Amino acid sequence: MPALSAQTQGFDHTNEPTDNDSFMNGSIILIMTAAFFYMSGTMMGTTLIVGYSHSLGANGEFAGIIAGTMNIVSLFCRPWAGRLSDRIPMKRFSIIAVLLMIAANAGYVASPHASTLFAARIINGIGFSGLSVCLAAWMSSLIPLAHIGKAMGYYGLANALAMALGPAIGIRICASLGYRAAFAVTTAAMTAALIMVLLVRKDGSRSTSRTCTGESTPLCTPSQQPQYPTLRDRIEQVISIRVIPVAAVFMLFAIPYCATQSYIVTYTEARHLSINVSLFFPLYAVALLILRVAMRNMFDRRSFRWFLWFCAACMIVALGALATLNNNGVLFIASIFMAASYGIMSSVSQSSAVRLAGTGHGGRGNATYYIGLDLGMALGPIIGGALYANVDLAWFYPILMLTMPMAIGIYLLTNHNEANPSARRS
Repeated sequence: MPALSAQTQGFDHTNEPTDNDSFMNGSIILIMTAAFFYMSGTMMGTTLIVGYSHSLGANGEFAGIIAGTMNIVSLFCRPWAGRLSDRIPMKRFSIIAVLLMIAANAGYVASPHASTLFAARIINGIGFSGLSVCLAAWMSSLIPLAHIGKAMGYYGLANALAMALGPAIGIRICASLGYRAAFAVTTAAMTAALIMVLLVRKDGSRSTSRTCTGESTPLCTPSQQPQYPTLRDRIEQVISIRVIPVAAVFMLFAIPYCATQSYIVTYTEARHLSINVSLFFPLYAVALLILRVAMRNMFDRRSFRWFLWFCAACMIVALGALATLNNNGVLFIASIFMAASYGIMSSVSQSSAVRLAGTGHGGRGNATYYIGLDLGMALGPIIGGALYANVDLAWFYPILMLTMPMAIGIYLLTNHNEANPSARRS
């Protein structure tokens, strides 16, 4: 894993304090709205897909495979999505990706049995990987670097609200009108995202040619291509090597969050706790909304290191609260500190990924960041399941705390600029 230089862009790159939102314009607002609609529909579908699979005849194992297929397909498509979003117009790429998601969700509505639902889930994974990478790269390309932290905080806020509202709306519609009606609504949400994309006037900037060196990450023009490309050159065609440490750090924050997302209900039931566990994620969403608005100017003022230590400490508190969970008050504390850890770190990591990838390469930077997220989303439930099956529940959350010293260790091993005052401005 490469050491990172913060001389120009890096883990600890910060900018002069900015207190206004002058970078906001109609195109950015439309992109954020498109992100809200597609993520709302995606999370609504994710919440319902297992039950819908069972209703179409899938057994427990096949239902789980159908549910996980989207993220697995997305994980493998991320690098190519990042490369394409740096090479072709982002508006065109977004339109293609959202059309795939519309087709997939319409396929859910029309599915006569579980096998066609599985096929639609594959299409959804391809579209989801492309749209999530491209929209984030598109937005970051329209924002001055000095505002990128605050802007990606707003973008993350739109996603967080969608992740909170989507499942709640989907469950309510499904209870009243059934699965097919709920997936008709997800199809409508994807269609709304398409309309927002079509209304955006500004296309994103694509890759700019630079001289190829061992430290550079851009795609090279044909005249600059080395005659004998190294393994690093080949890897750089699909992901940003400089962003790998950021993605690895964020993956270690995603693991305990996703393990909690998957097992908090089972965990409380196994411990025979009389707690309204359904409050955890709505409280998390409200806390995240307040925190992101309150801290919006800090994203461009504080270093990655500052946020890493702050968010790691908050994660330890959140996991500690869940380990000692015995009433709704402790659940409230856990939700707030989980928002202050995973929720804040998601925006910080994404903005750092954009800076590290460099101008014109937001696609690969965002794709690499999302690979970390995909791995965390996959490993969280797997590790949670292994812990639930093999260790005493009293050790479930204390063991998950080990991800935080691992994240800090990755940072210390890959960032060697603490002694260089010019590398940071505070």
